[in-house]
Amino acid sequence: MMLLPVTTLRAMLSGFEGLGLDVEALCAAAKILPADLARIDGALPADCFGLLWGAAMTQARREELPTELGFAVPFGAFGPIDYLASSSATVGSAFHSLRAHFRQVGSLSLELTEHRETATVQIINAEPFGGAEISDEMTLALFVARFRSKTAPGHFQVSAVRLTRPAPPRPTRHEALFGAPVQFGCRAAALELPRTVWQAVMPNADTALQRTLRELAERLGLGTQGSDLEQALRARLRASLPQGDAEAAGAAKAVGLSARTLHRRLQELGTTWREVLDRFREAEAERLLAGDTALAELALKLGFSDQTAWNRAFRRWKGVSPTEWRKRRRGLVDAGQL
Repeated sequence: MMLLPVTTLRAMLSGFEGLGLDVEALCAAAKILPADLARIDGALPADCFGLLWGAAMTQARREELPTELGFAVPFGAFGPIDYLASSSATVGSAFHSLRAHFRQVGSLSLELTEHRETATVQIINAEPFGGAEISDEMTLALFVARFRSKTAPGHFQVSAVRLTRPAPPRPTRHEALFGAPVQFGCRAAALELPRTVWQAVMPNADTALQRTLRELAERLGLGTQGSDLEQALRARLRASLPQGDAEAAGAAKAVGLSARTLHRRLQELGTTWREVLDRFREAEAERLLAGDTALAELALKLGFSDQTAWNRAFRRWKGVSPTEWRKRRRGLVDAGQL
């Protein structure tokens, strides 16, 4: 059974309170008792997340509520992990600290990719659960809020935001809140940051505090573990797919497992090798199509044998061709909507 850390629940409730919602009613609806929230290292079944959100949306029917909550959670609500990030030397190293200790706040993991002019922070949900789209949106808003508050005013700018939730039926305030173009219906939730922001110095950098907090995190067992298997596999895929290697056997060997053990471990996480491969290819396609990579080269980067196979897979994911997807995205960019 997937569990949700009490740390995350307490942080969410503090944010809901800041937004003026009735926290006692929310807890009652989600069947969360005061004793459940008392243990620092406690955890509750993940289905309470959906119950909590259902009750919250009843009190505040706003499409942007997950984003609003991310901005409302006070700094420090996540304990050591907040201070690990804020005491890092640069924005990039802060995200690396978050990636290394993200298990404290749930089943999510982070994938960080650096490019010549940008960097991407992508959320990986290795264990599917109800409300993942809401969790993704809230998490990205948490990142933006924290880095805005811990850098000089106006210095933390986001180039683009990708959300997994479907596009809302009516215009929303998402772009105004994030301060960046927002694209809905993506395979993976992500922030794209300019390289200058990624390399920016954190004003509260503190090497001694970093060392102390890292040691504390290790003692408390807040490091990455478990479903980071998918993240390790994705790193392998980024290197192996351009070589035409999309086989589970090679990936298993690269992460120190037998093929049989790999399949068993993935099954325990509620997924399969083909699903991991498919998720990676779709999310990587979204990222690469945002640039100028030629479609034929992009197909090779994703490990497809030919353009036809690549087009067929993309139509299965998105319902349109890669060319049409890129054309639509550029149209949104030109119109100032993305």
